[in-house]
Amino acid sequence: MRLNSRQTKGARSRAYRRWLLAGCLVGATPLVAPLAALAAPVPYVLLAATQEPTSAPSAGAATPLGARRQLNPTGRDINLTVPLKEGDYYLGDMPLAISADGQLSMPSDRLLGLLAPLLDTSAIAALRSSLAGRGVVSPEALTAANMSMPYDPRQLELRINIPPELKAVRSLQVAPMDRTGVGAYVAPAEFSGYLNIRGSIDYVEQGFDEGFGDPTFLLDSAMRLKSVVFENEAVWQPGASNDFQRLGTRFVYDDVKNVLRWTAGDLQAVGRGFQSAPDMAGLSIFRSYSVLQPQTIARPRGRESFTLARPSDVSVILNNQLTRRLRLDPGRYNVRDFPFAQGANDVRLVIEDDTGRRETLQFNVFFDRSQLDPGLSEFGLFAGVKAPLLLDGPDYTEEWTISGFYRRGITDRVTLGVNGQADDTTVMAGFEGLFGTRIGTLGVDFALSHIDVYGSGYAAIFSFQRLFQFAGGRADALNLSFETRSREFGPVGTFIPDNRYNYEIGVGYSHAFSDAIYASFDGRYSAGRDEFPDASAYRVGVGYRLTSSLAVTANVMYDDVPGRRETSALISLSWQFSNNSSLRAEYDGREDRARIAYQTIHGQGVGSYNAFAEVSRSPDDSAFNGSVNYIANRAELGLSHFQAFEGPDNGRTSMRVGTSIGFADGAVSVGRPVYDSFAIVKGHKSLKGADVVVNPTPFGYSANSGALGTALETGLSAYAERTITVDAQGAPAGYDLGSGSFRMFPPYRAGYRLEVGSDYSITAIGRMVDSEGQPLSLVSGQAVEVAKSDKGGGEPITLFTNRVGRFGASGLRPGRWRLEMGTTPPTVYYLDVPASAEGFVKAGDLKPAASGG
Repeated sequence: MRLNSRQTKGARSRAYRRWLLAGCLVGATPLVAPLAALAAPVPYVLLAATQEPTSAPSAGAATPLGARRQLNPTGRDINLTVPLKEGDYYLGDMPLAISADGQLSMPSDRLLGLLAPLLDTSAIAALRSSLAGRGVVSPEALTAANMSMPYDPRQLELRINIPPELKAVRSLQVAPMDRTGVGAYVAPAEFSGYLNIRGSIDYVEQGFDEGFGDPTFLLDSAMRLKSVVFENEAVWQPGASNDFQRLGTRFVYDDVKNVLRWTAGDLQAVGRGFQSAPDMAGLSIFRSYSVLQPQTIARPRGRESFTLARPSDVSVILNNQLTRRLRLDPGRYNVRDFPFAQGANDVRLVIEDDTGRRETLQFNVFFDRSQLDPGLSEFGLFAGVKAPLLLDGPDYTEEWTISGFYRRGITDRVTLGVNGQADDTTVMAGFEGLFGTRIGTLGVDFALSHIDVYGSGYAAIFSFQRLFQFAGGRADALNLSFETRSREFGPVGTFIPDNRYNYEIGVGYSHAFSDAIYASFDGRYSAGRDEFPDASAYRVGVGYRLTSSLAVTANVMYDDVPGRRETSALISLSWQFSNNSSLRAEYDGREDRARIAYQTIHGQGVGSYNAFAEVSRSPDDSAFNGSVNYIANRAELGLSHFQAFEGPDNGRTSMRVGTSIGFADGAVSVGRPVYDSFAIVKGHKSLKGADVVVNPTPFGYSANSGALGTALETGLSAYAERTITVDAQGAPAGYDLGSGSFRMFPPYRAGYRLEVGSDYSITAIGRMVDSEGQPLSLVSGQAVEVAKSDKGGGEPITLFTNRVGRFGASGLRPGRWRLEMGTTPPTVYYLDVPASAEGFVKAGDLKPAASGG
């Protein structure tokens, strides 16, 4: 796909360049500005203060007018296309204009289209009223609708802040998967693919396995032919007894129109309610209105368990507080097996395997509570044979298994569903309901099971959520849950039912006293069955933001669990001492351990890096744990070191590298690992080998073509609109890049071949005079390529003259051009662009053509 082919050049972008060029030519004085400057891209600008516009300025800070001028010190209007986000969720691209005095503006119809799916009916009406039918609005227009939208110039993005009471009930709609009405996109390649290689090697300084260990390589690949994707995952460990382990292979086809995913091969089953997610191979059909999930390194296995395929570092986050870091070997784990899960109503695990892949799992009885619009449905059906993962790959048995679920929106406030699964020894069937009432949201899950030898059983869970809104945007949150399981209950894959509790009760409440102080409480009581004792855990937490950069939190915990009854405290102090770096000190009374940790992030894209260092001390041991990661153009590099100051195993250094090779319709490139979709960007021959930079900003760029001549952009997500911007450093003076961007809506595992530049890259400057030799002043017209106009084709180029007849026309290529100016009758000129022309062409004085040209 060529960036500025005659079919893809935008009229708006063309008009802007004509205006910019003509502005340099206005007046009777000759053109004295360097011509190369006209070809330079409009610069992005820095904002010295990174606080949101709504923040109060500190002493010595820039005034609001000064801050706006810092947004745009160029003295002229600039136009950007930036992402609009709510939190970390990408809503879509937004055209953003920054005026010469730093005022922001954007099209109101685009803003309304992106925000409407998030808001309830009354909030949409308020937003329409605040926009008041205006075609272009500023972010301040949202204030009347009780929302705010600060602009972050460092990230080059807009962030919408929507109070919870204005949001629609979490409703999933077909619209995010529907391309209709969202504009024209670059088409993906017919045939594309990639191979990711993530490798690691450890060096043990002292311990059982001193020296270098065997390297490990995680391989995952995908090939897409039109609409069918073939994907694989495997682990290669040279020198090991089982040096190659295939993790999974499958064909995937997405029916976007009907929101369906068809899969054949090693399935990645999805469970609802009390279902497990069995290892299996066969066929599946799946519908989800959320973004389709990429391949994972850890698979959730029902409500409270997960499986690790690789040795991994696991960070445990309880109620948004980092509390533990663990090193876990491959295997199945249950969250309840760990003491840190007791009493916590929100558990998140950030998992990073030994090759550097990262994923976050959330375990919360409320986390999958999402309502559907009336008439919409989600479902999944997975059928095949059991295929447990062994040392050399999946073991395809002759034992059948099936699992499925169906959910449907009944009304605006009621979503119901059923689920079931079975194999040759176990049958389970369940029901789920989500009810939005005036006092809160009620969730119900109920299931029955029958396991050969053990008999029948049941399980149920009831959850309730309530949000209390107060003036000033603050809110309290209440969470309640009750869960019970009979002795014999178990889903598919249960070897021996292990239901040690008759029932469990959980409660959680959080309250914000002010913008600086909050408190929370959560607790859980479990009634033991038979000889297994009762268990309970309670936690009270308080947080206080001392300054904008300094915060302290304190948690007091009481645990009465088998083998331990104690009261402990966890106290932490966080200091964000710069925009990029922070320091955290904490004391964990449960282990009598003190920690101090430092982390920093510098830059964006190529050349950026992040570092982490932690020192911990307890009566039994002390240790250092540190890592640094560097983002290069063609790879991700990582180095970590663990040092224990007591014990025999006291030093281990790990080195990691991640890279990929991708191809798309004949183009090949090397870059950082691909996570879903990707684009190969290369320069047209007319750029004369100029370095093509992808997504340039003042803070970095995501890729560049360099010596290989191609750049690999790896950050595209399936079914999420994305605009890639480009620049060509060192391009011939006056070279016209056209719009300088590509707009895409990638399908699953798609590859793109994008070409920057084309033959239509020349800018001509000259002067038009009439038949009497006088300047043709302030007249607009069009330029058409004669060779194409004779055949009925060719897109016209708009141009106009200034007061002395000077004109500028960009987007030309060698050949003859007919320039028809809007006089009465029209005045026609002919311009011949030489075959050897590059960048700018001086046309001199053009005189009207004689009849017939």
